[in-house]
Order: sequence, then C-alpha cells, then structure tokens
Amino acid sequence: MDMAKLYKAFLKSNGVSIDSRSISDGQMFFAITGDRFDGHRFIDDVIEKGASLVIIHDKAYDRGDKTFLVEDTLRCLQDLAHHHRMQLDVPVIGITGSNGKTTTKELIHAVLSKKYKVHTTKGNYNNHIGVPLTLLSADIDSEMLIIEMGANHLLEIDQLCHIAAPNYGLITNVGLAHVEGFGSCENIIIGKTEMYRYIAKVNGCIFYNDEDQVLSKKLPEDTKCVPYLVSDIEFLYSNPTLAFKDTDMDEVYSTKLFGIYNQTNVEAAITLGRYFKVLDEDIFQAIESYTPNMNRSQLIRKGDITYIKDAYNANPNSMKLSIKSLMNFGTQPKVLVLGDMMELGDDKLILHRDMLRYIANYTWKKVLLVGPIFAEANKDFDYVSYDNIGELKKDYSSLISEWADSTVLLKGSRSMKIESLIED
Repeated sequence: MDMAKLYKAFLKSNGVSIDSRSISDGQMFFAITGDRFDGHRFIDDVIEKGASLVIIHDKAYDRGDKTFLVEDTLRCLQDLAHHHRMQLDVPVIGITGSNGKTTTKELIHAVLSKKYKVHTTKGNYNNHIGVPLTLLSADIDSEMLIIEMGANHLLEIDQLCHIAAPNYGLITNVGLAHVEGFGSCENIIIGKTEMYRYIAKVNGCIFYNDEDQVLSKKLPEDTKCVPYLVSDIEFLYSNPTLAFKDTDMDEVYSTKLFGIYNQTNVEAAITLGRYFKVLDEDIFQAIESYTPNMNRSQLIRKGDITYIKDAYNANPNSMKLSIKSLMNFGTQPKVLVLGDMMELGDDKLILHRDMLRYIANYTWKKVLLVGPIFAEANKDFDYVSYDNIGELKKDYSSLISEWADSTVLLKGSRSMKIESLIED
C-alpha cells in the first residue's frame, strides 16, 4: 500500500466515512466489511454522492481512478489513522476503564479546552473502528488529543494504543464490566492495564488515583506516574449534585453530576488541568459548567418527580454505586427501576441475586426490575418484575401517580433501554 499517496489524498479530502448513508461530498469512503454488512455494495452510491476516493479490498469493485485497492480496508483505515496521528506532535491522552471513562473524557476535554485546541472522541467512538475515525477527524493544528478506548477482550486496548500512540494514559478504574468477553476479573485487570504497559514502553506519563489499590499496584517501574493532584480539594455531597471547593478559598463549585462515583472523574479532570497549566479558576468553571448527556448521571425533573437517568450501561460496581448515591439524595421516597446487567458470563444469575440482596438493605417506595435475568433472580425475592421495558411502559401512567414527590433511579445495560421509560 502506498501510504504517502493515500495520505496525500486524505489531506485533500473532506475527511473519511464508512457510512454510505451519511457520506458528504468530498469525503473518502472506506468499504469496510463486517459480519452483517459489506461497504463494497454501496460503492456506486457513494461515488454518485461525491466521494473523493473509495478504498476497497475486493477487485470486483474496481472503478478506476475513483477506487484505491488495498489488502484490507479496516486495517488500511487503522494504518492511515496512525499515520495521521504521528504527524501531530502533540500530547495524546488515552483514557480507558470499566466505569466513568466517557464522563472523565468529557470533563478533561472541557478543562483543557480552556487553554488549548483539543480534539476528542465523539460520543462512544472508542473501539477498533471508532478510534481511527476519531483520529482522522482531528485537524492538523490540534494542540491536544483525548482518545477514549473501550474493550471487552484481551489485547484490544493494546491494539488501540498502537493505533492512537498515546503518550499520556489514564485508567479510571477496573470492575466487573465485560467479564464475559475477558473471561475473568483477573483478565479485566490485565486487559485494562495494557495501556500502562504501552505508556511505559514509549516513556510516556500515567495519571492515576493513588487511592485505587488495584491500579496503584499495577503501575510500571521506571515510568513517570502522576497521582491525582487534589489534596487541597474538598468534595461536598450537596443535594442533589456533587460540589467541591479549594480549601484555600470560600467559593463552592456545584457540578451538574449526580453520584458520589463522579468524584474521581472530577479529580482526574482537575489533575490533568493542573498538569497542563490551566488556571485553577478556569478548571473549576469548566467542571461546574459541564452538563452530562447520553444517559449518564443526568438529573431530570418531570412534574413532581425527580429522575436520575444513569442508563447508558450497567455492571455490578456501577449499579451499586448508583444505588448508594441515590440513598444519599435527600429525604424523598426512593424508587428503583433496574434493568439486566449484560456480559457477566456464567455468574450473571449469582451477580443479579447479589444485587437484589444489596437492594434489600434499604427501604424503597417501589422496586421495578426489567429483563429475564432479574426475573429469574427475583424468584428468591418479592419485587415487581417485567420481561422488558415495553411491558413496564404499559403501567407507567398509573405508576407516576404513585411516585409523586419521589426520586426515581433508571439504571440498566444499554440494550435494556431503561431510559426510554421517560423519553417517549
């Protein structure tokens, strides 16, 4: 493959696309092949829409000057992304973790943007396709890159690091997320800390929470490691969101983030801001102004009911922390709407039963469970259970009259669509 020729074509283009439905005039199109799709089928369509060049790996779709033949279009996308990244002599911050990586990424982006031109992962484009697309959408004059990396198998973080080549790294935490793919809790730790080992190899810098005993023990020797720089920050669990202040100042900064688990996410953002010489005042204002989205720690009021929409994803660690945070949320009656937690492997039923035992430690106005795993676990308990969110929606209008002046937590794995209860 002639990377120099391809990169020259990329610089002249309006970016890259892998989606024939949304391609814009002047974009390069990569005909990616997956289990259920083949981008080659849409080559003539994207050429008609104005694609500047179509990257293919199937000779049958050769269209002369309009196509560029490679051995593997996905690998080519990744190689081009890496090549582009290496032209950018800037800090590249890699972020991964079992929980909180997207919120941490967004907070760090808000903070660093006070001083630098920062390019970051949009949404959750954090896999072997999303990371290359993120890199290729970075302007050549970007001053910093923040790249989120997700994984559900061993060696995925290592692969993403070799594509994005981060020289700074941060792991938010490790927990029981994607254990089905990783195979064990030990493998989750091994998989996430692939980022540490990559950063060590390139003589980079690691940011870490020194109160996290698991990750602190995995820090590589002879590598620059910076603990969270927040010894002067006091966190206040005001009602209903997290607040903080510098102990040398009187001013309190109130975030829009629900949940005690967001403290470490804020600590990470303060640390990177201070490390990269952003003024404290700008750091604190950026964090205070940040508004969570994408069903993460969102506080929504509808009439006399307060909803906590934390339904982007769920695992035992994050669900327990959400429930614990809810119990610190004022004196209002509390309602739980919990959906199945996915990708927990052979222990899924045990872990769902454990969650119901955890719930039983508190007093609830109502507990509603959604999904077949919770339904099976609920046989040993006596909570209200629904097969799916659609069944629960049928009862919603009658339920809200019972929930007056209550706080309702919506939590579940992405596929359960728990948030749709209040969105339609």
